[in-house]
Amino acid sequence: MLAIPYLGRAGQPLTIRFRCLLEHDHRAHHHGKYNTITGDPPRMYGVDSIHAAGDTIDVTEGELDRVVLRMLGLHVVGLPGASLWLPRHRRMLAGFNVVRVWGDPDDAGAEFTSKVCRSLPRSARGMRLRIGDVSETYKQGGAQSLLNVIKESEK
Repeated sequence: MLAIPYLGRAGQPLTIRFRCLLEHDHRAHHHGKYNTITGDPPRMYGVDSIHAAGDTIDVTEGELDRVVLRMLGLHVVGLPGASLWLPRHRRMLAGFNVVRVWGDPDDAGAEFTSKVCRSLPRSARGMRLRIGDVSETYKQGGAQSLLNVIKESEK
């Protein structure tokens, strides 16, 4: 399992999630692909980016996609799943002029993108991924493939 620490603004640990790195039937092995501490509330991953960003922030569907976009120098927060956009998240991102939403190119990702964009109608816009999620797009086309998605959204 990969340990994914959730840190607060000052770098203090808030919680931890785990991701199984094996390609197998997770349920048959009595765990999910992702595992969270029982009773732990859903949190936004990478809240330090909220405090470091200028007027633009990126939002991903997943922690690992957030890591990939951070490698490109973007300020990014991640949600631990497409269905976990909560009303408090809108308040956390309300001050940004541009919120780029990176939902996966599937039905759940489309709903995630739609939900965030409806919640932040003046600032949020969906990024159109065609190859796969952020991580898959990066693996296939490198950093430039993701930067091209941003350029396309600005036309």
